[in-house]
Amino acid sequence: MVDDAQLLVQLSTAKPHGGTFLKDAPLAIVIAADSTKSDVWVEDTAIAGILAQAAAEWLGLGSCWIQIRNRRHDSETTAEEFIQRVFGLPDHLKVASIISIGHPAETKSPIPKSDLEYNKVKHNHCTRPLS
Repeated sequence: MVDDAQLLVQLSTAKPHGGTFLKDAPLAIVIAADSTKSDVWVEDTAIAGILAQAAAEWLGLGSCWIQIRNRRHDSETTAEEFIQRVFGLPDHLKVASIISIGHPAETKSPIPKSDLEYNKVKHNHCTRPLS
């Protein structure tokens, strides 16, 4: 959990795009896992991240996923390596994402039911549409 304003500004520069708003967030959760303890750490961190987002929603807050794994900080450093350096994390602690948490700057309307793409949902077989 990160709530230090200077660290949030630093984290907002972990990658060139898709994370700059973090500098204005009151809280971030850096989602990381020990890759020596589990071979499914990618899946585990994804579950942890979405649960953090669900908890934020339940509390009436907004959240946003910031992808770190397999992203670049610059031409020489990955976003993960950058974050590992900021926090002094050893190489085996893999950083998957950052979840920003705060009060949403905007409220989006739900997609109308008529615009939902039910044709993409299948039932019991990949060729059977959901009816």
